[in-house]
Amino acid sequence: MKRIIFIFILNTFLLSFLNASNLQKTSVQLMWFDQFEFAGFYTALEKGFYKDYGLDVELKKYTDSTDVTKEVLEKKADFGINSSSLLLDISQNKDIILLGSIFQSSPVILLTLKKFGINHLQDIKNKTIMMTEEEKKFATLQSMLISKGLSLNDINIINNSFDINDLINRKTDLILAFSTNEPLLLQERGYEYNMFQPKDYGFDFYEDIIFTTNEFATENPKLVHNFYEATIKGFEYAFNNIDEIVKLIYDKYNSQNKSLESLTFEANEMKKLIFDKNGKIGTITQEKMNLIINTYKVMGLLKKDIHSKDFIYNKDINSEFLLNKSEKDYLLKKKVITMCVDPNWMPFEKIEKNKHIGIAADYIELIKQKINTPITLIPTKTWTESLELGQKKVCDIFSLVRTTPQREKYLNFSVPYISAPLVIATNMNAAFIDNISQIKDKKLAIVSNYAVGDILKVKYPNIDFIDVENVQEGLNLVQRGKVFGFIGTLPTVGYNIQNYYTGQLKISGKLDEVWNLGIGSRNDEPILNDIFNKAITDISITEKQEILNKWISVNYQKEFNYYYLYTILTILAIIIFIGILFYRHYLLKKLNIKLNKRIKEEIKKNEEKNRILIQQSRMASMGEMLENIAHQWRQPLSTISVAASGMEIKKEFSTLSDEEFYEAINHIKKSTLYLSNTIDDFRSFFSKEKNLKNTDINIAIEKALELMGSTFIKNRIQLIKNIQNITILSLENELIQVLMNIFVNAKDALRHTIGNDKYIIIDIYRKEENLIIQIKDSGGGIKDDIIDKIFEPYFTTKHKFRGTGIGLYMSKLLVEKHLKGTLSAKNVEFTFMDSIHKGALFEIVLPIS
Repeated sequence: MKRIIFIFILNTFLLSFLNASNLQKTSVQLMWFDQFEFAGFYTALEKGFYKDYGLDVELKKYTDSTDVTKEVLEKKADFGINSSSLLLDISQNKDIILLGSIFQSSPVILLTLKKFGINHLQDIKNKTIMMTEEEKKFATLQSMLISKGLSLNDINIINNSFDINDLINRKTDLILAFSTNEPLLLQERGYEYNMFQPKDYGFDFYEDIIFTTNEFATENPKLVHNFYEATIKGFEYAFNNIDEIVKLIYDKYNSQNKSLESLTFEANEMKKLIFDKNGKIGTITQEKMNLIINTYKVMGLLKKDIHSKDFIYNKDINSEFLLNKSEKDYLLKKKVITMCVDPNWMPFEKIEKNKHIGIAADYIELIKQKINTPITLIPTKTWTESLELGQKKVCDIFSLVRTTPQREKYLNFSVPYISAPLVIATNMNAAFIDNISQIKDKKLAIVSNYAVGDILKVKYPNIDFIDVENVQEGLNLVQRGKVFGFIGTLPTVGYNIQNYYTGQLKISGKLDEVWNLGIGSRNDEPILNDIFNKAITDISITEKQEILNKWISVNYQKEFNYYYLYTILTILAIIIFIGILFYRHYLLKKLNIKLNKRIKEEIKKNEEKNRILIQQSRMASMGEMLENIAHQWRQPLSTISVAASGMEIKKEFSTLSDEEFYEAINHIKKSTLYLSNTIDDFRSFFSKEKNLKNTDINIAIEKALELMGSTFIKNRIQLIKNIQNITILSLENELIQVLMNIFVNAKDALRHTIGNDKYIIIDIYRKEENLIIQIKDSGGGIKDDIIDKIFEPYFTTKHKFRGTGIGLYMSKLLVEKHLKGTLSAKNVEFTFMDSIHKGALFEIVLPIS
């Protein structure tokens, strides 16, 4: 058990202190208060994406006095998010470089209530508008105003209170808002509104641009790359997991006290604006930026010529490893880098059969791959011998070394990639040592020529330090009682005690000193140090952890005695088993009674729930049907009115002939019959009758289409029917309801399709003992990320005021539970009228009998 506890403590210390170099600290200034707009940053932080890229990122909160650009230029933040008005700052020679844009189209709008009568942009002249000082700089806003002969001088600007009530109570006529937020607040309160959006006036600008300074990007190319990559990864995750991230923001990043519904609305509205034509987030192109620049010039906002290639940072943003030309040329000329190591310093490193092994060896192997240059080991027998070869420039680098004044005469030192504390190893009976200065008149062993020895001898002159050749010799002297203790790093001391001195030696104390170890390179070729600094920085947290796990975990397992663990687990298992047997009979009997009762209750509840949902689904169809019926009735009612009026006039003038009378009466009777049939169809649809009957599939299709009325004609949708004459035993009303739901969804998909290629193709045929109904459209198909959700209850792709989300859910329920068939959907590509179309295919499979 002592051995188990020792291994646990040792692993805890090692994992804590061997975490390579510390995470790089950096910061980003947000441009607004917490909301889904910044979901990518929150997600990258909470999901560990920044940490995976070696970053410790501070998200700097926005306040009313925040000037985002100023924060970055004054180096109070490394990165910022701002609007395309950054172009104005760039034209004034400010050191700004753009990394990417979250919004591909700006969500900025001017928002007013419809009842205020501000129906055109020109109507805002002399009106009061709420906006902040920062928002005044939004170029999207200024461009839209200038395009209509307006400017900020033509409006009364008051400070933005961010309270929608100020608009409702008309403390202001308009507010500058985002289409992703404020419109929902008005909709929820039942207010109609007008909004003026720059893109509707031809100003489709980037928004929420991530930027930094050219100086910072030049000095920290890898940091810039890692920050940008992790942030975009955060946004991608956020929009693939909206519900999860909405909950995260609601719970943890909610300074505005937003509701879950408003955060979800914001997320879904953002989805319309953030993806480029290839479905990517963060895109910023020179072509679009140059168009924006030209717009600024035309509007008179830019007085100086600027070009996007000078301020869009894309040369290194996608590079995996960053070496400049001189560094690459140096390595090409160098061909091989020679290396010296400590031949006996496990788990850090060791020479075994002329091969370099250990933690440092694995790091060097990674670095070798990154710089694409061979690194050759120079074998030695002692650390002292390695140092002598280094002074003679036989070795270009040392794999793992600490800086000292003496070594600085011939070496440069990289950033550390291992940090480890110093500890004291003693015999088992020694007391705990909380301060090394307490040890007097005792001998402490230390490896000769280790940097730790030079420092400790100066710091503690009253202690008798004994030089030894390696760690094993030092620990042997402790075991034999020749010295009181041995000083070394936690990993090396722990490694040797665990493998060779368990039960004989222990770690009795930890020194305040932490040993930071990196690569030492010859100082007459300083470019080597630059190369290794970049290579070490490029090593990911995951790679570092894999190396540590390999050398810390594996070696500590080989002598583990599982006997005691198995014994304890067996006893516990027997106790638990007896307890379960003792209590099982009583619980099962009681549980069965409750379970049977609960099952009956739940079945009853589900039946009632499904009955209500079916009726809701039908009621949801009623609005569309009523609209169609109203349209269908206009023509026959008009016919009746014209016929009756015609007869009345001719009767007054005594010119009404018998032929004309009967002809008019005929028109009226036909029209009346049509109206009567329409009512019968409508009543039949809402009938509660559930009797199976022979159903002609042709008639069912025609009834569904009749109930749809002129919807397809109004939207210029062409129907193509390939229907076999088949009769099935089924529930006709339920089948018509399912068909209508599918037709409505197809119509909605085709409504906004440009051109005349709007098709709904109905294929119905028999396959063995089943009827196959296939309905496909040319509406482009269902998005891949939601196609698996379309049959879920209350899931809808429509705006919440236009869709209930139960149509397809109820259709699937009706088909599978009532009609004993299956309903499925998929995206298809098909050829029709010599053109290739993409769309959704809904397939119903029903038993014929």
